[in-house]
Amino acid sequence: MLKRIYIDNFRCLVNFELDLEAIDLFLGANGSGKSTVFEVLQKIQSFVSGDSKVEAIFKIADCTRWQNSQIQRFELEIIGNSGCYKYELGIGHNRDKCRVEYERLWFDSQPLLKFELGEVQLYRDNHSEGPQYPFDWSQSLLASLMPRNDNTKLTWFRERMARFIIVQIVPSLMLDESEREQMRLTPKMENFVSWYRYLSEDQGKVAEIGSILRKVLEGFTNFKFERVSEDNLVLKLRFLAEKGNIKPIEYRFGELSDGQKTLVALYALIHGTKSEDYTLWIDEPENFLALPEIQPWLIELYDLCSEGKLQSLLISHHPELINYLLVSPIGYWFERQSNAPVRVKRISDRVAENSGLPVSELIARGWLNESA
Repeated sequence: MLKRIYIDNFRCLVNFELDLEAIDLFLGANGSGKSTVFEVLQKIQSFVSGDSKVEAIFKIADCTRWQNSQIQRFELEIIGNSGCYKYELGIGHNRDKCRVEYERLWFDSQPLLKFELGEVQLYRDNHSEGPQYPFDWSQSLLASLMPRNDNTKLTWFRERMARFIIVQIVPSLMLDESEREQMRLTPKMENFVSWYRYLSEDQGKVAEIGSILRKVLEGFTNFKFERVSEDNLVLKLRFLAEKGNIKPIEYRFGELSDGQKTLVALYALIHGTKSEDYTLWIDEPENFLALPEIQPWLIELYDLCSEGKLQSLLISHHPELINYLLVSPIGYWFERQSNAPVRVKRISDRVAENSGLPVSELIARGWLNESA
């Protein structure tokens, strides 16, 4: 589970720190920095996985405008593998050039990796010193590591970082054809069908997702992949026809409504990843859905997170999500003024008890700070 985030000198995030739970809700006005946190995690994940060199991921334009520092600092703490990992990353900018100033990884306060000044020192699983050698300033050392019997703690962390799913569902961008399976979702879930194709290797997951959707999508029976070219498959959904017509009616995924696509994506996200140590970051999951549609999904998500089968971080402005999730102190309120850093504070249903109004109503009236 991701336990802590620290971000410094990235846009409006200055000396910014969050401690996280199994489920957290980010609240605040537009422009208060909620999505910026998601974007930082996307960049760190992309860096660690070796998707691109550092200059393609971290830009000098993202340094905080009202500061003179040219170094961006990031820290993550992840609980897992019977211990606590701490990852530290420093990115230096000099005009249009940037480089990795340092990259460090610790396990229970013992070193696993240290990269500083162009030199790397690796440590074995027992924390004895391993190889030391010069390394490229432009990429993550973690991305280049080959698994060995004595570096399983290092490779575990890299694999755990790959299990961050950070998305905002945009149904209009979701393609219904797939050239190949893809293990990682794109930020707007454009490649959902390719990701679902990867999930479909596990027939148990497919059966469970199908069973859930039969309760959610009226008339839905099953998914079907159909070849449309030498390389491409299209995802189709079958629905029961009206009485008297035995043959089900098929629709391409792209022919569904935005709400139907969103429901399919949301249920696939939680039932395709549960019990596998994933962290889901979902920006406004309620978009395109009515209250009776989002509420059952929210209950399932909350139960999975409460049972330790999933971790989830949500951004939302929806009253139902706000009031339902804030039955315990699992929310953060983001606020900032122009050209000033983000400030965050914990909120819970206690503010509602003090005022006699739901938290969502306090937010709508601009009274949250007065009641907190």
